[in-house]
Amino acid sequence: MIVKEHRVPPTTDRFQRAGDDAERQMAFYLRRTYGTDPDVHVFHNLRFEQGEDAAQIDHLILHRSGAIILESKSVTSAVRINEREEWARQWNGRWTGMPSPILQARRQADFLRSLLEAHREELLGKFLFGFKQKSFRAFVIDVVVAISDQGVVQHPGKLPDVCKADQVPGRVRELIADHVQLAKVFSKDPRSDTWGVTITAEEFARLSAFLQSKHMPRNPQNPAVTPPLPAQTEPPTPPSQAAPAVSVGSRAQRPSEAPTVTCRHCQGSGVEVAYGKYGYYLKCLQCEGNTRIQPTCPTCQAKARIRKAGAEFFAECADCQTSFLYHRNPPVTRV
Repeated sequence: MIVKEHRVPPTTDRFQRAGDDAERQMAFYLRRTYGTDPDVHVFHNLRFEQGEDAAQIDHLILHRSGAIILESKSVTSAVRINEREEWARQWNGRWTGMPSPILQARRQADFLRSLLEAHREELLGKFLFGFKQKSFRAFVIDVVVAISDQGVVQHPGKLPDVCKADQVPGRVRELIADHVQLAKVFSKDPRSDTWGVTITAEEFARLSAFLQSKHMPRNPQNPAVTPPLPAQTEPPTPPSQAAPAVSVGSRAQRPSEAPTVTCRHCQGSGVEVAYGKYGYYLKCLQCEGNTRIQPTCPTCQAKARIRKAGAEFFAECADCQTSFLYHRNPPVTRV
């Protein structure tokens, strides 16, 4: 059954829109397969926080003997994986390296297990006549990367769990059957010495509700996914304590807003993006000085390029196809 629907806020970012389309395609296949199955719970767009760390999971499949994390990737051309599991994607006719989605999903699995372990006493019961606390250490969490149906995957031989989106439901069924077999008390699978456990129906219900309650949306301005506000909120930050400006090329920015870029001459924030002989640059409206734009991709730290969309300018990375709002020009005052 679908416990958390696939819902994402609209965006003008073409890369983000492509990623949302890939997730929507995967959500469609999962609904057709598990939409009415009470023994398999499906979650879309989960985001968890623990301390100062956070993890975003595109799709999570939960059943009583394990879980599967699905990482959706928008691929309209081709991806290539070599024998060292290094990834590259084809972009505008050339191949560029990209972060491994498999490693990304494995990090999400480690984060999820750590989160569950921290709450094991409230989620799981005890065994050995009530003396020993159950744990999530042996709870199997597998990962699968889903590539868009129109994409092509090139690899030299045995491939890790990377599937076209329409093949994922079949692979998920195989993994669930594997988890169930692994959790059997008298399993002969050598992995059962380390992995394999089945939680009770009551524990399954608590775990499913816990995952819903721990979801922390990235965009608090989206009312469809915003949790209720507490009765009392902190007062606004005084101007003297406002967040410091972000210098040109800095990675730090809020998801829905552009970072504050400043003039390198007077350090003023009254700037606009202009286009000249050598491309885009910052023009200071106070001292009229020019500042070179050198944005860096927040995902892979590669050099990004500026794309104009009206008064908004996005920094886009061709290597990993990520994009973020870099600056929004102030409105033009007409006399």
